Amino acid sequence: MTETIPTHEELVSRAEAVAEKVARFELESDRRRSLHPESVAAMREAGLFKVIQPRRIGGYEHGLPTLQAVSRALGAGCTAASWVYTVTGAHTWVMGMYPEEVQDEIYEDDPDTLIPGTLAAQGKATPVDGGFRISGQWQFASGCDHARWGLFCARQTDSEKGAPKHIHVMVPAGDYRIEDTWHVMGLRGTGSKDIVMDDAFVPAHRAMPTGDLFDAATPAASRHATSVYRFPILPSLTYLLTGPVLAIADRIYEAHVERTAGRRDRYDGSSKAGKQATQMRVAESWAEIQSAKAFVREIEENYRGWLERDERPTDEERISVKWRSAYAVRLCCRAADRLFEASGANTVYEREPILRLVESLHTAAHHAAADFDNNATSFGSFALGQGPGTFLI
Repeated sequence: MTETIPTHEELVSRAEAVAEKVARFELESDRRRSLHPESVAAMREAGLFKVIQPRRIGGYEHGLPTLQAVSRALGAGCTAASWVYTVTGAHTWVMGMYPEEVQDEIYEDDPDTLIPGTLAAQGKATPVDGGFRISGQWQFASGCDHARWGLFCARQTDSEKGAPKHIHVMVPAGDYRIEDTWHVMGLRGTGSKDIVMDDAFVPAHRAMPTGDLFDAATPAASRHATSVYRFPILPSLTYLLTGPVLAIADRIYEAHVERTAGRRDRYDGSSKAGKQATQMRVAESWAEIQSAKAFVREIEENYRGWLERDERPTDEERISVKWRSAYAVRLCCRAADRLFEASGANTVYEREPILRLVESLHTAAHHAAADFDNNATSFGSFALGQGPGTFLI
């Protein structure tokens, strides 16, 4: 019997219900420095890990806007759950660009597997008969404690002329080890630890040239009935990061307004809410968060349009997606910082929700895909007729 594919709205509704469950484990995830198993189970039971899985292996094969919306809904309950879902979901989407043999291997091993990993080349790959020997240490493998596969990039040490210098490989968890390095400022509950490989063998069919993968130009990407898997990775990842970022920014704003409404000045007893400076901070921060959401809505409509028309974004459109996403992240950080500056001395305590949220927001904003300077420079250079200034678009 064929499973009915839930709609975008149904999946977001499921995520909102799951957010209430994962909220109960948010503090414990932070304490453990790893997403609580109950949070992972709640997302799995709701079918959320299937949102962007290829339909040929039992997934729902929804588009990137659905993945982003689900991650944002989860973030209302738990920042770590939202972040892990976003990053591993992005890698599940990338899995759809790999040969069907790889998709089947992963699905048969674990139909709801999370796929952590690192897109940056932090290891080396030595060509051998039938594949590659991989060694290195990769940072930021969010959700790795709950995964049975991982996605990693490595640089070929002696590639032949014309062969790709970088490859991305899918590796089962039994072929790598986790090193607990995750002692950080924010997003502690994501468990984004290091992955170490020592001369692990990866067969050739699980290795993809990085250039083809980043451009979504692999043969498998075009064999799906949908064009979901033919969108370039870097602008799409930058867009997906806005899901948890917007959720965190909303929570900071709401927490600040609720807390400030009843605050009194410690010295003269006057109402903080009655002060013009307080009111202006709230107004400007609200406007920045709403502006960030407007940018993200534009990008959502872009993706829906490309999907409906079976089109791929042009170079100009790719650069625009990256810049609008990165700027939305910056707006959220500005809004949060302005509120935190006026939140009072007691918010420096670790017990305070606003402090944890601000720390997590800035940790999220440090993701390389959302780098403000690089994305601004690329957009400005292209707008001025100088080209993007980078091949990473």
